[in-house]
Amino acid sequence: MELKGTYKGITVDYRTHSTLVTFAIPMPPAEVEKAFEGLYEKELNIKVTEYSPKRSLNANAYFHTLCRELANKLNETEPFIKNRLIAIAGQTDFTEDGNVWTIKTNVPVDKMWQQELLHVKPVKTKIENGNEVYFYAVMRPTHTYTVKEMSRLIEATVEECKEQGIPTISDADMERMLNAWGRQ
Repeated sequence: MELKGTYKGITVDYRTHSTLVTFAIPMPPAEVEKAFEGLYEKELNIKVTEYSPKRSLNANAYFHTLCRELANKLNETEPFIKNRLIAIAGQTDFTEDGNVWTIKTNVPVDKMWQQELLHVKPVKTKIENGNEVYFYAVMRPTHTYTVKEMSRLIEATVEECKEQGIPTISDADMERMLNAWGRQ
């Protein structure tokens, strides 16, 4: 379950000495009660993160369109362009324990960046048992990005398009689009 709300404070249950955390959730009490049905007094995993609105699907479509145009201009494949841009301005993925998710492989960068479903950022190479091995940080897929994260990726992509002489939407249109996505 995922709810949106605001943190309001803490108190102490003097009977159990437990810390009680209070959140204000902008939903009718009956809906909140239904959301928590069956969870009373059960031990739960609780994760609280700062709210950031999800990005618009139009942002993802625009990113892919620009990547296609860059691929044509640079005579590269679209997966290569997407992976390179995601490595530059995308978001690193993390394991459940909070570490950067990394992989080790014998696949070189130019081959790894041809992958459609796995986005990576080269971290280092080294020789093991006479063979070159590559270490990559795994990048999150763009469909998981927030507005802020997707905006950063699109801005980097637009900058590269401008350097290559590829027309993009105007700065004013970009600003309107980003504002529509909820960017402040």
